[in-house]
Formats: sequence, C-alpha cells, structure tokens
Amino acid sequence: MQQIDQIVSLIKDKVHGTLSPEKERVLEKMLLNHPRLKEILQEFDSAEKILSAVADYQQILHVHTQQREEVLLDDLLIKIRKQGHDSSDTLIFPIRKRRYLYVVASCFLIFLLAGYLILEQQKPIKYLHHTVISDFNPGKKRALLSMNDGKRLVLSDAHDGISMMDALKYTDGTVIADENEIATKLMTLSVPRGGEYQVVLSDGTKVWLNADSKLSYPQSFAKNQREVTLTGEAYFEVKSDKKRPFIVHTRDQTVEVLGTHFNIAAYQDEAVSLVSLAEGKIQVSHKNQPVHILIPGQQAAFKDGQINVYPVNISEFIAWKNGEFIFNNEPLSSVMQKLARWYDVELVLDKKLENMKIWGSITRSSRFSHVLRLIKMTDEDINYKIEGRRVTFMK
Repeated sequence: MQQIDQIVSLIKDKVHGTLSPEKERVLEKMLLNHPRLKEILQEFDSAEKILSAVADYQQILHVHTQQREEVLLDDLLIKIRKQGHDSSDTLIFPIRKRRYLYVVASCFLIFLLAGYLILEQQKPIKYLHHTVISDFNPGKKRALLSMNDGKRLVLSDAHDGISMMDALKYTDGTVIADENEIATKLMTLSVPRGGEYQVVLSDGTKVWLNADSKLSYPQSFAKNQREVTLTGEAYFEVKSDKKRPFIVHTRDQTVEVLGTHFNIAAYQDEAVSLVSLAEGKIQVSHKNQPVHILIPGQQAAFKDGQINVYPVNISEFIAWKNGEFIFNNEPLSSVMQKLARWYDVELVLDKKLENMKIWGSITRSSRFSHVLRLIKMTDEDINYKIEGRRVTFMK
C-alpha cells in the first residue's frame, strides 16, 4: 500500500503545481510503466474531481496497512454498485479468492488506483528477464540462547519467543527450565541471518529481535536499574518502573528510559546507528557528548562520532516488527543490507546502482522472487545473476 500512498502524494502535488522536477520524472515513469494509471487519470475532466478523490483516500490513511487494503476494496465495491449497474463494460477480477473487483470508467480515481495496483501485485512475474532457478524462502523464527555457564539452547521455531518471568519458558507457557535449573546470571539471545525472535524479560519488558541480532541481559534485573546490551536491531516495549531506569547499550549509543516503545538499529557493519521513538520519552547519549531527549516521532542518528536528531515517519522504521518491509526513497544499497539479513543471502550491487532510490512495500513473508519483482518495477534495466545463495545486481 505504500506504493498507492506515494502515487496519491505525487498526483496531489501535480494538481497543485508543487511537484518538483525530480518527482515529476518519478510520476512520468510510473505512468509509463503502468499505462492503465494514465488512462484512469485522463478519465477525470477537472482538478477538483481528482482532489476530491485524494481527500477520500486520505480519510482512511490512519487504518493499518492490511486493513486499509480491505477498506479500499470494500469502499470501491460500494461506490461502483451505486454508479455502475447500467455499465456494459464491467470487468471482473478475482481478489484473494473471496471478493470481486468491479471496475467501471466512472469510479473515483484513488479507488481505481488501489484496485489496479493490488491486482498488479498479485499477478505472476511476467517481465523478469531471467528465470529464477532457485528461489529463497523468507526468514522464520530462529534463535540460540547462550548462558555464561556455557549452556546453549537451540530454541524452537514453532514458537514466537521466550519469557524470563518466573521460569524460562516459551511465550505460550511451555516451560523450558525452571529458575533452579538456570544457574546463570547473564544470557545472550542470538538471532541469526534469516531469523527473528521475541523475549519477555524478567521485568515484563518485551523485545523483538530482528535478523542477525544479539541481546545480552541478566536472568533477573538489579533492584536499582535494568541494563541490556544490543548488537543489531530490536524493538522494545519497556515495562514502566520509575524506580529502575531501563538502559540499552549499543556500540555507539546509550539509551535510557523509564517506560516507552522504541526501535534501535545498531548493526556492526553499518556506518549509522538509529534510535527511533514511537511512544514515551527517552534520552540518548554517546560518551561525553550532550544528552539528547527524544519525543515520539523523532530519531537519533549516530554517525562519525556525532548524534543528530530528526523528525521521521516511525512506521517505516518499525515495519519489520509488524511483518513488512517499507522503503520510502531508500538507497538500494541500504535496501540490500536489510534483504540480505532476512533472506540469508549474499547480495552484490553494482556501484552504479548503490544510490538508486527504492520506494514500495512488501510483506516479510514474501519469497525472494517477489522482492526481485519490486526491484524490477523500479527500473526495468536492472539485471541480476543468481549463483547459489549469491545474487549479483547490475545495469
């Protein structure tokens, strides 16, 4: 649905005359790649009608991504039933085996865009220049729990995560070991490439770990504070405790909170580490530098020894936790790093492609062939070569 959001924004700026030359080229390319969208635009004889359709769409922007698609289709069907009983040009397409999309020329612009793009996303890959001999499965629940006494437990992929409250158990209540069996003070939950896992810490704090990440934490927290160490990416929902601050240490930053929701991306192989705040308030620091206080909707970025704070769309940075990739004009080099971790593949990118911008969204449950399709939608001239689990992109 991020693709629909982007097109709506471009169309609105176009009508208002505020579209930049760069975005003008993006819109022109989109219309060239999808001739039907251009036809839909031409069916409207005034800017007012287009803006009215944009306003209809923006009324449902607050709905969750998956629900928004359902709302769009439901609303489209209602509008068409009201207007399209006498149309002789009705087209019928299957949608998720449960509903039909009736498209007539008099429909509102944005709902046609939504229906068209949803259908486009469900079509088989026809225009890839290469046959994908070996596809790659998405990541799954995978993790290893290590203890400072040398014990190691390979955790079940049939469960979403583990809990440290009362006993070591899976989040569905299945006991792995009771407190007496765990003679250790420090644990490390490691999630490999191609994996994700959750942990509920002893104080009730919930942590979601992304692929190629590690979280070190005590079996139970001290009376005066709660401290953990993170390498990689994790989303935290910290249990409120005014007497015990919750502190996250990464390679570059220290984050201190009392109770809040935030995301940290601090991978060793990335030059920038990010702290993004969804709820509450946190303070971010680095060695002897001034402390930065973040409010919801802000992000602290650490690079080259400095912390800078920016306003951001938080949903883009926590989308992974909700089972989705969202790319909003993100450099292809950054996109490749995220995909490589999740699909546990080696992705090699021609230098000419590193700064190419990608926008769109795709579920993390998608197979890698669908990701290739998204990349090809950005530029048909991109080619790739698959050798085992190594994929090389070139132009």
